[in-house]
Amino acid sequence: MKGSLCLRWMLVIALLFPCMRGVYAQVVVYEDFVPPRTFIYMRERFVYAQIHTAGFTIGYEQGRLSRKFVYSGWNVEFATQINPKTKAVNWYGQGRSYKYGMLNSFCMLRVGYGGLIVLNDKPHWGGVQVSLSYRGGFSLGLAFPQYVYVLYDTAGRDIRLEKMNPDNPRHLDVGYILKRGPVLKGFAGLRPYPGVYAKLGMDFEFGEAEKRSHTLGFGVLYDCYFTRIPLMAFKKNPPGFLNFYLEYKFGMRYGVR
Repeated sequence: MKGSLCLRWMLVIALLFPCMRGVYAQVVVYEDFVPPRTFIYMRERFVYAQIHTAGFTIGYEQGRLSRKFVYSGWNVEFATQINPKTKAVNWYGQGRSYKYGMLNSFCMLRVGYGGLIVLNDKPHWGGVQVSLSYRGGFSLGLAFPQYVYVLYDTAGRDIRLEKMNPDNPRHLDVGYILKRGPVLKGFAGLRPYPGVYAKLGMDFEFGEAEKRSHTLGFGVLYDCYFTRIPLMAFKKNPPGFLNFYLEYKFGMRYGVR
């Protein structure tokens, strides 16, 4: 009796086992199924903001996907450059502090070309794409003289607005400088400095919407000029600037293939 009962259970298991395998296989195939992309955006444009070790940058870029996992495009940006080792002075507390010994304020206009090499692609429904970013091109440096209000008598009746001059003894004594002059005053003495720049970094693009892109990036960039930049008095002027940056980009994709 017991032998016939065991035989019946063995037959039941033998009949159900293929069906169970079929159900399991269907579940696994369903979970691993990846729906194919119905279209691919071939062009992209975005704006970005960047903070670096000596200022900030804002820019615009647009480009295209030249082939799978390779993007290239051109960009234009505006950047500031300050000397982080120079402290602001406000001896009389009148609101406009100035950089002691600074001869010129400095900023850059860059126009360049570069691209991305995708190291790790992401599914189109979300995730993170990791890319190597590279840029290079023309950098136009702009130097603006720093103006200060200088005291020439103890009564405070003779106050002159003058361009910072290291040959004037009063400009080197904080006791004679009241405050920084208007920024626009230096535009009349603007001087251009042509040069080149290069940029290398890592980009992490995230977001679920394929038509929009949000990217965080970091890296290093270097601006090199054909002549030294007169930033500070009594210091060796640099031929260029090395900066590390942190960047955020927001872009839109278009041009369906």
